[in-house]
Amino acid sequence: MSKTDFLTLHGVDKRFAVKDGELSVLENISLNIRQGEFISIVGGSGCGKSTLLRLLVGLEEASAGRLLLDGVPIRGTDPARGIVFQDHRLYPWLTVEDNVLLALANSPLGQAERLATVHRHLELVGLQNFTKAYPAQLSGGMSQRVAIARGLVNRPKILLLDEPFGALDALTRAQLQEELARIWLAEGITTVLVTHDVDEAVLLGDRVVVMEPRPGRIKRIVAVDLPHPRSRDDYRLNDLRNDILQDFSHHQASPLVNPQLEPRTFRSYTMAW
Repeated sequence: MSKTDFLTLHGVDKRFAVKDGELSVLENISLNIRQGEFISIVGGSGCGKSTLLRLLVGLEEASAGRLLLDGVPIRGTDPARGIVFQDHRLYPWLTVEDNVLLALANSPLGQAERLATVHRHLELVGLQNFTKAYPAQLSGGMSQRVAIARGLVNRPKILLLDEPFGALDALTRAQLQEELARIWLAEGITTVLVTHDVDEAVLLGDRVVVMEPRPGRIKRIVAVDLPHPRSRDDYRLNDLRNDILQDFSHHQASPLVNPQLEPRTFRSYTMAW
């Protein structure tokens, strides 16, 4: 197995049954991802990027094509594929420690080893002092840190991120982008990020996969040949951002319909008082 085909998608289609037949969501998706690579997937609403992530994690099955991780077909969910959603999905009645520990429910590790692993990953995301806190006592950004720790605690082969910072304010989002970059550099884990934020995509990704909609296809793949860690002030990132945004500039809104209004007098209107 070469490093160029650690995660392989070949001719992947996804169709959903609808009332009048089938709805094609993804069409002919082919992509090779190297081990340890950070891939960003960007596209507008309806391009199927979140559906693609659900196929990778095993929550959906492809209608056609193949998905392989380290040469093994992807079928169903597996601890080898960790995922973090936009909603942190923490259990409110469990502490931070127990929320992360839950991901090790099927681990062969003993209880002491599980706790040590949980604490190590909470330290990795900067929450070593909040092990006994409950989700209601955390900020949104802290809750997402817990979700990232939970996604990593099984030491998965690949980490999948579905717009994990989309619901956060701009400042917290920027901080967590930098934290994610630091964690990725420290862990060296193959990462796939789905986002609608092109700035985020070029800041974090080794390559940016640009999707086009209806059905979702790969329009092009943009290499970000800049060393890590990166500065968001780098003009080269801004140039890449502007280049990618051009892919979406041709989408024009439907022309507005100008209604033909009949002239009305003041007495013809019904008032609310």
